[in-house]
Amino acid sequence: MPFIVKNSGNDLMISLPSQLMRLLNLCDGDEVRTVVEGRSLRLTPLERFLSLRGILSEDEVFDKSMEQLDQGWQLWTDESA
Repeated sequence: MPFIVKNSGNDLMISLPSQLMRLLNLCDGDEVRTVVEGRSLRLTPLERFLSLRGILSEDEVFDKSMEQLDQGWQLWTDESA
């Protein structure tokens, strides 16, 4: 399913066609976590992502991974600002 990519001008918003939103079971205003892997974009509903934190609250490897994600996010947002 091909799509046209446009710059929305809003760094905190991704516009998706309604057909894709239905396929992904997303509603207007849902918050998602995005991960860029090479030339692919992965979306995860934020509540599902945050629920992992409770399940893995005693997992040291998960904590270190979250730190690395946060550091990468900070570097990326600082560079794009």
